[in-house]
Amino acid sequence: MKKALPLIFSATSAFAAHNCTPASPAPCNVDMCDCTYCLGPVKEHGNMPVRPHTCNGDFVISAAPLYWNAHQDGMEYAIDTHVKNPGFNDDIEERILELNNLIDAEYETPDFKWDWGFKIDLGYNTTCDGWDFGVVWTWYRGKANDHIEAAIDDNHTLIPLWSAFSTIMGSVLYATNIETHWKLQLNLIDIELGREYWTSKYLSFRPFVGLRIAFIDQNFEIQHRGGSWSEFQTIPAFNDEVDLDNNFKGVGVRAGFDTVWNFGCGWGLYGNLAAAIVYGRFSLDHDEHNRKASSPHDKIKILEAEESFHASRAMLDLALGIQWASLFCDCQYGFTVQLGWEQHLFFHQNQLWRINRIGDTFNNGLPNNTGENVFFQRRGTLDTQGWTLKVQFEF
Repeated sequence: MKKALPLIFSATSAFAAHNCTPASPAPCNVDMCDCTYCLGPVKEHGNMPVRPHTCNGDFVISAAPLYWNAHQDGMEYAIDTHVKNPGFNDDIEERILELNNLIDAEYETPDFKWDWGFKIDLGYNTTCDGWDFGVVWTWYRGKANDHIEAAIDDNHTLIPLWSAFSTIMGSVLYATNIETHWKLQLNLIDIELGREYWTSKYLSFRPFVGLRIAFIDQNFEIQHRGGSWSEFQTIPAFNDEVDLDNNFKGVGVRAGFDTVWNFGCGWGLYGNLAAAIVYGRFSLDHDEHNRKASSPHDKIKILEAEESFHASRAMLDLALGIQWASLFCDCQYGFTVQLGWEQHLFFHQNQLWRINRIGDTFNNGLPNNTGENVFFQRRGTLDTQGWTLKVQFEF
């Protein structure tokens, strides 16, 4: 029989228990492509390891550009209700009645964009029963922007959901112009110990355990203009800005498995699943201020709040795609290309507090402190998904 090369990695037999000296490769089930590839080996004992290629072990390096999209629950920033914009109506009671009627209302959320990131993987495949270990760094930057307007003569009004500003008139808060900017900075470091082995002629399986180090930083800015911020004509107009930070950093255990479903001739499907429980610290900042729209642009602080606490958070990683792999130079080097779709869930990452002002009465000046703050936490899960193209080289 001609010497056959493996589909993904050349199969080797179990290694000596004491000194890990590799034995001769197990006989392969010959593929149909002129023995250029090899499917799972003929089973002699145990589950035959897929790695390594060579007698001295193999280094692995891979790079993968990411094109992902991120979303997060609880990011609604305004209600767009189809009632008349009150303008400078001096009848406060009528204004309150108008704005408390929600007609064909919709929640406005930021428009989450697609953006680029990358993964880098450095590892080593040992000769000890085909065990491997490595480190994977994932970096991704997400963003979401939105801008909505409702002029006085439009048949709709914007009601902010994140502002604790109190109007001089003591009426329901509204705006004619709202702009939002959300930024995500995701850094994940995964340390893995695994073993890939053949379960059949066409299927390889790699369970692994390890650690995950996570840094998840978010910034959410909301800018309000017009409406309640410019309704009292004897006082200059203001621009309002709400600045929120939601940062998490932690470390925890992670485990999962990778699978390759081989078709032959180097082609196959891969499907991966992993779960992690990460214990870490949340750091939250919430600031709001008004700034005069005209010179000298004086600023009034509306609120300033901070929170910090420790908690455990679950994370889930899934991937599905197609790959092609081969060996060359007498089985000394391996090359793999993967293209697939990934989903990642980061549970309960949104810990931001909404603070609104209610019960205000007329007060001829700013700030108006006649009402009270209402606190509400809108928790939500962060998710990322998108395409990943991975190129891997083994030597």
